[in-house]
Amino acid sequence: MFNKPINNIVKEHFKIMRKTAKQKAEKDFKVNILEKIDGLDDFQKLKLCVAEDDKIRLLKNEDKHPYYINNSDDWLLTQFANRYFLLNVDETEEFIQSVYLGDYGSLIFKEIDRLIKKIPKLTYEDFIAGVQCEYLETFEFYYNIEKEDYYEISKWQMNVLLDIVQYDVLNVIRDYQKYCKTIDNPINFITNELSILEEEVIETITDATALKQILSKLYIFKNNDISKYDNDLLLENYPLFFNDENNYRKLNPENLKEPLNNISNDVKNIISNELTLFYVLDTVLKWMKSIIKGKSLLEPFEYIDLKKKIDEVKGETENEYQKEIEELNDFCFNNEAITSEQKKEYLRAKFEDEIDAYNKIKDKRIFFFLRDENENLLLENLRFSYIINDSLDEVLDELKKAYRILNVSWEISSIFFELFDSKTMYYKKDSGSHLMIHSLMNDMVLDKDDYNELHSSMDNFFERLQNDSVPLDIHFVNHRNIYIRLFEKCISRLQEVLDNAEPSNKVLYIQTRLKELRQRELRFRTISERNEEFEDKEDKYPNLFKEFLSIEAEFIKETVQISPITFLPNQTKSISLVVEETDSFKTFVNQEKQDYILKILEDLAITKDGVYNLGDRSKGTIRGVIEALREEHIIPKLSLKKLCDMVANQINLVLKSKLDWSTTSDNYKKKAKQYIKDNPFH
Repeated sequence: MFNKPINNIVKEHFKIMRKTAKQKAEKDFKVNILEKIDGLDDFQKLKLCVAEDDKIRLLKNEDKHPYYINNSDDWLLTQFANRYFLLNVDETEEFIQSVYLGDYGSLIFKEIDRLIKKIPKLTYEDFIAGVQCEYLETFEFYYNIEKEDYYEISKWQMNVLLDIVQYDVLNVIRDYQKYCKTIDNPINFITNELSILEEEVIETITDATALKQILSKLYIFKNNDISKYDNDLLLENYPLFFNDENNYRKLNPENLKEPLNNISNDVKNIISNELTLFYVLDTVLKWMKSIIKGKSLLEPFEYIDLKKKIDEVKGETENEYQKEIEELNDFCFNNEAITSEQKKEYLRAKFEDEIDAYNKIKDKRIFFFLRDENENLLLENLRFSYIINDSLDEVLDELKKAYRILNVSWEISSIFFELFDSKTMYYKKDSGSHLMIHSLMNDMVLDKDDYNELHSSMDNFFERLQNDSVPLDIHFVNHRNIYIRLFEKCISRLQEVLDNAEPSNKVLYIQTRLKELRQRELRFRTISERNEEFEDKEDKYPNLFKEFLSIEAEFIKETVQISPITFLPNQTKSISLVVEETDSFKTFVNQEKQDYILKILEDLAITKDGVYNLGDRSKGTIRGVIEALREEHIIPKLSLKKLCDMVANQINLVLKSKLDWSTTSDNYKKKAKQYIKDNPFH
């Protein structure tokens, strides 16, 4: 009796699993969506669907088998068969759950799509006239607005927000500066104000009355009535003070009517309402920090002309890259001794430098903003980075680099096209190799990380292709390189899997995939004979995979007659490779000192029941306590960063970077020293 290919062996079981997952998805969709939205208005229906979709997305992200989610039946069958035979595991339950998530999510998506088509259309004129769209204010993607209208609405929201924040910040800082001229120790005053914002305004506040009491301590509210703010709205927007999110979608001419009128009337008190107040406070906090770090308190605070600054940066960059462009043209057009091949190599080498530079740009959106039609968007986003995020220098540096990359890379591409009449500088013979790699990887055994990278790289490729203004070759080369690296990684992983697979299962897998590759070769040969376009196409990666499998098959063939050999080493004295751990809280000091440190943190209210209890802005408390303990010779004089990391890990605090000096750290250093004095360690 002959064996079947491995896909055929599991096919009937696969059909049952596939049907089970589909039925489960349909049942849950009926119970969780269709029955629950019955009788609701369209907005509430969409809200329920989006909430359920968010839950499913979270489950998908946590799923250990993403390669079973939202893929074709052929893909699913192949991957299940690979894993069943090579890993010798039955993933029936996992398969059903993962496929169910994909099916259920697809049903929800279709319902959302149906509901989106029923959303009332909103125009920019409607928006300005005061029409409020609950869809736009509630959902990130689900509304009915034409692209141009959407950009106009977004532009209005961003600019008005920035106008209000800029107006308030200028007035608040000028008030501070004016007052500081009348007192003896202005730095102490600013330090005290900063400590309120850093130490008392913490994320855990959930009571609006308590929040208002704390804010009322600030000098800026001396002549501004804090009680006028709505409690619910204040708490709803309070998180903006701590994170990088925004509330653009909730801004409209109606709820910003009063602040805008106050600007028109040149009101000097704080004009912000609950929607914009915390942007102002965050910006003022950053100004205070700059004063503590040495910036002149009395230096006039002004916002620069950003459009002028952008033009200056572009002008400087143009002067710099013009020399590079002249060198490119001189090499390619003014030296007859240089051959065509040398020019190709030269241009490709230069282009690869630009690819490397492009990949180092942190926020690729800058290339979208550098499109000619997006000049206003560039200005608006730089303005946001300037006023809200206080990161103008960093963004301008990225702008300069991106502007240079954009112009130099296009010049290289243009020269290449002019010399060789080719729209691409690379890979004419295997231009579709990345697509072939995508298919071949499913013929192997995927793991979660590899599959997620494979999937996200495709999404990123299309996003960048659509949005960026750089030559297409940059995207194609990047995408191709990712796929090649993944192919090599998956081949290496497959080698490990095969080395440990059950012999008969391994043979069946190898012969199945070799059979498919050879049949593919035959089909491709037939097509290429009929179509000259395919005649010279390179078939590199299928051939590499076939060669890999052939080597495995040859090894099995040559060793099948050899009796299995087991390595039984002589018993020898085991050598301990365990290295004593010294970089943890449990080992860097003795138990008595550990207890003392934890008691200090608890008594200073930094922790509660041994867990960090303050907000992100108060992480400097840890540095302050560590400095005090180190100076009092209670803990060893290791690096400050290492000590902070060890203590932070012990109290479940995540430190993403080194803790710099701050007023918070300085205050808590003094508190800790006083505590040690009052409660000395024995």
